[in-house]
Amino acid sequence: MSKRFRSLFKQLLPKSIAVKGWAAYCRLRARAARRDFAQAGTTPAYLGVEELHRLQNSYPPMTWDYLYTPNSLRQRGQERADILHRQLRKEWYHLHTFLDLGAWDGMACAALQAMGKQTIGLDIRSEGFSDEARQKQVAFLEMDAARIGLAANSIDCVFSFNSFEHFPDPTAVFQEIMRVLRPGGYIYLDFGPLFWSAKGAHQFKTINIPYVQCLFTEETLTQYGQIQNIELMGFFWMNGWSIEQYRSLWQSHITRLEVVHYYETLNADYVELISQYPTCFKDKSDNFDDFLVAYIEALFRKSQ
Repeated sequence: MSKRFRSLFKQLLPKSIAVKGWAAYCRLRARAARRDFAQAGTTPAYLGVEELHRLQNSYPPMTWDYLYTPNSLRQRGQERADILHRQLRKEWYHLHTFLDLGAWDGMACAALQAMGKQTIGLDIRSEGFSDEARQKQVAFLEMDAARIGLAANSIDCVFSFNSFEHFPDPTAVFQEIMRVLRPGGYIYLDFGPLFWSAKGAHQFKTINIPYVQCLFTEETLTQYGQIQNIELMGFFWMNGWSIEQYRSLWQSHITRLEVVHYYETLNADYVELISQYPTCFKDKSDNFDDFLVAYIEALFRKSQ
């Protein structure tokens, strides 16, 4: 039902109205869970392996349609380049150098390069960088996004898709973005699911349970994975940041940034788990939004 509603909101309404309308719907749906959360203590903080097994069999496998075939990489790269073009349409011909943080396969850079832009893909690992991006001579930097080896004020647009929730130190990364970005340049970020949201553990291929990171310790999950012969995705790939931490990060730069647009997308699909095990959630945060806000999309402009 929620996917159908989300699709209708996107198709029928302007983006800002759709996001606000969807948020209102999610908050209404989560009203009982918010009440149970507000009244809860903080113990027990986690559940045991028996409950993990029961819940694993109670939820269907999570859908996974993020493919890595050459055609999928090419299509996703073009979609991301098209998003940037739409977002920056008015300034498009004044923006020449683009930096992709968490570029991985580099295909968004390849698509932008085909549109006449000078592009640089940056990632801490090089094995994901595609042969096609290499053949199209996309520049690639294998380095930490918290220590970007580029000159100050040298980039017109810094962008990042589905990476900011993985960067170990978002504060340092954002400081570097502000350093390399020229005055008047743009930052586009689109990422999630955030760690404390329903699918924030990114265990899409292994654990069916939403909010698994709130309900079980990493040790319990590891034990279960060994019993069931499941290779879990390590939690070290997520930075564990809450929505409040991201909000504080943007606010700390507000005197040097213009917020062109900013959207937080909520997900209330699995709030019954918050009502069922409220102490597990209250132990992690006093802020109910940490468990509802799943995605962030932002377009910032660095002050002149």
